[in-house]
Amino acid sequence: MSQPATPRVEQQQGTLASSTARRQGAQLGWSLAGISTLLLSYLIAVGLHKAALVTYQFPQTVLWCALPYMLAAHWLYRGSGLPAAERSSLLVVTTAIPFLLTPLGFALLQRPYSRGAVMLVYVLSTAWFVLGDWLHRRRHAQRLLYLDAGVPARLQRLIGKELSRNPSIRLEPWPSDASASGPMPAGDGVVLERHVPPSDGRSQLLSSLKLHHVRLYSVEAVAELLSGRKMLPEGEEDDLWQIDGNPAYDVAKRAIDVALVLLFAPLWVPLTALVALAVKIDSPGAALFSQMRVGLHGRQFRIWKLRSMRHEALDASARFAVVDDERITRLGRFIRRARLDELPQLWNVLRGHMSLIGPRPEQERFVREFAQRIPCYPYRHLVRPGLTGWAQVQQGYAGNEEETAIKLSYDLYYVTHYSLAMDLLIYFKTTRIVLTGFGSR
Repeated sequence: MSQPATPRVEQQQGTLASSTARRQGAQLGWSLAGISTLLLSYLIAVGLHKAALVTYQFPQTVLWCALPYMLAAHWLYRGSGLPAAERSSLLVVTTAIPFLLTPLGFALLQRPYSRGAVMLVYVLSTAWFVLGDWLHRRRHAQRLLYLDAGVPARLQRLIGKELSRNPSIRLEPWPSDASASGPMPAGDGVVLERHVPPSDGRSQLLSSLKLHHVRLYSVEAVAELLSGRKMLPEGEEDDLWQIDGNPAYDVAKRAIDVALVLLFAPLWVPLTALVALAVKIDSPGAALFSQMRVGLHGRQFRIWKLRSMRHEALDASARFAVVDDERITRLGRFIRRARLDELPQLWNVLRGHMSLIGPRPEQERFVREFAQRIPCYPYRHLVRPGLTGWAQVQQGYAGNEEETAIKLSYDLYYVTHYSLAMDLLIYFKTTRIVLTGFGSR
């Protein structure tokens, strides 16, 4: 397509910051302003105490609740880069968990507290964050202009139906009447197709946009913002495409894994024994089934699961499970749906082979085949594999190579962005998985 002349941009405000950075800035400002909710809570507490409706512990507890408020604000800040569709779920999780853990903190400190005060601060804080999220959605829909005619179609191919139903981004063409004599069209950034051949006019325009601090987005970057998936590179880009892990959080993540597995051992150990007994009664063969899988940094380890298929099928060559797979036993269908077959993997978590959250551990044969066809596939091994993960809660089971490529894009998004806030969101979504059986086969 012909390139527009370079317009004047003196009247354009700089928007060099990415949408994630702007969202983080808005979240930080709103959280700081939300200290007023703590002040309001304290004034209410003092008034109730003076009226002899509550004890002296009520106002003191309100002051202590500044800690869970700040923790919730921090987690919301850390989750600002997640797709807009996930904001509501993230808000529910990040506000509820700190206040649910507050009584435990008082118990450990052996300090008296008021449950009513904790509830008061929680309700006001949650209402404040919900209001901020609603105002941001209403006032800050991103308006992105695209220079190249093929951008909408390519974006549609990458993310499917999510483009048309996502209100967080408005994608509009570069105005045809933009000229050197007029101001630059208002917008929050410009989307480019990276494979368009360069030209003098295009180069001049891009230089002008950069000079005046206008954010430039690739189609892949916009697709990632909308879908929560890392767009896989194509062709020769595979060899130069790299991502890395998060070593600082890896240490905390490992400590959380061990603590949670040990804390709930009195529940999952007896439950595993009961389900194993039921498996033995339901069909002949061993209750446990083991298989070699590929984990952190490509190291192989032996995974343990409760058998959900007929015993004679266990030695067959590796293949995907399918819907209504005839190999699955009567009880196996139930325990797979409820994810009870994965209980023994908590032992793998304790041994450090796995994490509670991460990409699904895959068989070595599949890893080798996928790595040959999808060169960026091994990057999913930058983190420990998990019992549940971003790909599992977003897509479910991958039953062929095409679905595996989509699932990989979710895995790589997780490897790029994983944090405690994102893990909390995955825990929340996993509850829905267990209750509904979403994605099981």
